[in-house]
Amino acid sequence: MPQGQPFQQPVPPQKSFLVTWILALLVGVFGVDRFYLGKVGTGIAKLLTFGGLGVWALVDLILVLANKQTDKYRRPLEGYDKHKVVALIVTAAFFVVSIALNAARGPVTPPAAVPIPAATSSANSEPAASSASAPSPIPSPAQTTPAATPAAPKVATQTFNGVGDDVVTAALSGAPAIVTFTCDPCSRNTILETNGGDSLLVNTIGSYTGTHIIDTSTGSTTSEFTVQAQGSWTLTVADISTIPSTTGPVSGHGDQVILLGGKSTKAAITYVGERNFVVQGYGGSRSELAVNTIGSYTGTVKLTGPGFVQVTSSGDWTITPG
Repeated sequence: MPQGQPFQQPVPPQKSFLVTWILALLVGVFGVDRFYLGKVGTGIAKLLTFGGLGVWALVDLILVLANKQTDKYRRPLEGYDKHKVVALIVTAAFFVVSIALNAARGPVTPPAAVPIPAATSSANSEPAASSASAPSPIPSPAQTTPAATPAAPKVATQTFNGVGDDVVTAALSGAPAIVTFTCDPCSRNTILETNGGDSLLVNTIGSYTGTHIIDTSTGSTTSEFTVQAQGSWTLTVADISTIPSTTGPVSGHGDQVILLGGKSTKAAITYVGERNFVVQGYGGSRSELAVNTIGSYTGTVKLTGPGFVQVTSSGDWTITPG
């Protein structure tokens, strides 16, 4: 360079329209397209705001497609005329597919409280205290109180027997149900899956006996069970009213569903084992993941009663509501 001539920094080549468009379409919310164009400051701002909550990212994408976006030197992007038609078609298809997938997926409803079976009247219950006057020999219609009729089960009891791998169909009508699976002679991998929202219920090695509550979420309807087992097995589907209610401490082993009948907001829980231990409650307005750990456990956690509780374990456990 001749002496006395000022140094001039070389200007980089123009930025590609194709690259900018792809970055704006796929990762525009992270500001990657602006980093590529050399606009570091606005790229950081766009990254921190997640593309202006999507609005900024959409505006930048429109600017690119309209050939209004420039690099840091205010130069137009190279290759717009060559790729604009393909870019417009692909962008339109991208948004159409995204909208269709979101519509097909539908609203996601969190697991709600599972309905508690209505308590049935006992034949041995004591009669109410009599009034001072003697009762009429023939009660009048106003004095006659019809006996309480227990609600009919929504899910009929269904039992399936099989050997080895199989697929069985059950009628649950979208109502919560209790699934009991037993495979005593199993010696290898034992798996039980549903086509509902609960999906994988059992995945263990060797013999298995346990119960699970399913279809606790609105819109989760199970109609099919897939069994993988190396032996004879029994699968029973029943209504949630088949689970007896308990108001005091309850102990068990392995996977089990219990019904806490009394009012409670917490529970003392102990577990002795080496594998996963999960306690999921359904007594509140939303499901409560009370415990999710590996190995032995002792503690007091939030657990609302009355409500169903799903215990998943491979050892001995005790739950004391309080």
